[in-house]
Amino acid sequence: MKEQAREITGKDGQKYTMKSINAANAEQFLDFMYQVSDDTHFMTRYGDEVGQNENDIEEEEKRLQSLYDDSRQTMTSIFDNEKIVGNIAVRSIGKGRKTKHRCEIGLGVRKEYHGAGLGTILMEHAVDFAKNAGYTCMELEVLEDNTKALGLYKKMGFVESGKLPGGFKLDDGTSIGEISMYKLL
Repeated sequence: MKEQAREITGKDGQKYTMKSINAANAEQFLDFMYQVSDDTHFMTRYGDEVGQNENDIEEEEKRLQSLYDDSRQTMTSIFDNEKIVGNIAVRSIGKGRKTKHRCEIGLGVRKEYHGAGLGTILMEHAVDFAKNAGYTCMELEVLEDNTKALGLYKKMGFVESGKLPGGFKLDDGTSIGEISMYKLL
């Protein structure tokens, strides 16, 4: 969904711009995903799995534009000048009557911006967006060793609903459990 750009201030006193992104931001978003995925094992992909060639950019343009054009979904990013430093997605679980009340979220913040409060700002935005879009249940998955994210989600009122042991298997063979969480709106 198209949302107006607005200025926000991080806990660090730094001014940022928060806005919804679309096809025009595909390269910036893929750069962001590459970096965030390369910095940590908490994302669903490794950095080298984030494609950045012409076809990947074209596919990302279509995906971002589809979210931008949908009034019940959003990709909202925080920018430091022209660089995406944080992002949250709110996506529908389903469009049928039985599941249209549910949405899922995905959050990422560049490592060098951790501690600036951007995750909290993005989460608060996502909760407000979801309520206004008519959702009554938000869902997410988080790795059991991602203690900072778990703390944020619990602070935001999310409750653990289950755990998949070994939900992630890292290249070095390490298995990490994935926790499912939800928040009723």
